[in-house]
Amino acid sequence: MDTPKMEIKAYDFRSPKKFAKEQLKTIESLHENLARNLSSMITGLTRSFCEIQITQVEKKRYSEYTNSLSDFALFTSFDLIPIDESIEVTLLLMTIHPEIAYFLIDKLMGGDGSGYNLIREFTEIEMLLFEKFLNKVGRQIEISWAKYLEIEAAIKATEMNPRIIQMLAPEDIVVVIDYKVTFEHFESPMKICLPAQALEMMMDRFTPKFAKSSNKKADDNRDEMQRTAVLNALKVAEVELKVVLDEIQLDLNDVLQLEINDLIPLTKRYDELVTVKLDDHPWYTAKLGETKFQKAVRIESLIDTEDV
Repeated sequence: MDTPKMEIKAYDFRSPKKFAKEQLKTIESLHENLARNLSSMITGLTRSFCEIQITQVEKKRYSEYTNSLSDFALFTSFDLIPIDESIEVTLLLMTIHPEIAYFLIDKLMGGDGSGYNLIREFTEIEMLLFEKFLNKVGRQIEISWAKYLEIEAAIKATEMNPRIIQMLAPEDIVVVIDYKVTFEHFESPMKICLPAQALEMMMDRFTPKFAKSSNKKADDNRDEMQRTAVLNALKVAEVELKVVLDEIQLDLNDVLQLEINDLIPLTKRYDELVTVKLDDHPWYTAKLGETKFQKAVRIESLIDTEDV
């Protein structure tokens, strides 16, 4: 009688498995939420297309993580500080490819984002500008984690060469989340690294069992924190304010024949109400005037968006 063949799998005792598949899926779900939040934030800041997707979630040694990084990558460590003081502070390490950083810096400075393909170290001014962006990233981390654990994310350090920093021991086990960041004209990698030992201590907070067993008060508190975090993020979001005196239609032929000093007749009187638009959406009516020798508008009423 033939004995059935047994499948033999390799096992690395230096890198033991600390997470079940379900737990890794929960970690992936959390960081998918972070990817969506970051995509929306970057799109709003740069007013250009941005999509962030997870490509893989895997467990490896810290030395393997650092060896896979680019020489000029921006390496930022965040302290994740739980509101519950019984839980220890842990690290979140984020590595951003130089192309992404140069693109964002160029856009934040009012450029068109074309100067992203650079191979050099960042200047002090560029680092200061990018740290302002990283503060916004920290806020998105807090929002994404709120469903699982109430935390504050504080920047601990930002460096240009991740290989010279040893935040963890080389043999320490970490969970690495690989992202693909896609803009209109290029795509680039981004990585997040979390120490496995700290995640293991928080494991009850990451499992579906924790979410189901939490009492209603705790759920309400987390929901309220998430709402507050979203509102705070919206308060600092930039919107375009535009005052429209009038809108008319012209034939293309008339437009092509326009010259300097030509007059375009409008349908409104100079003392009639004008429209104030927020991001091209009519929002208020207003009256033209002056204040301190400058043109100004005075808000008169709120436009009912259902009638627009």
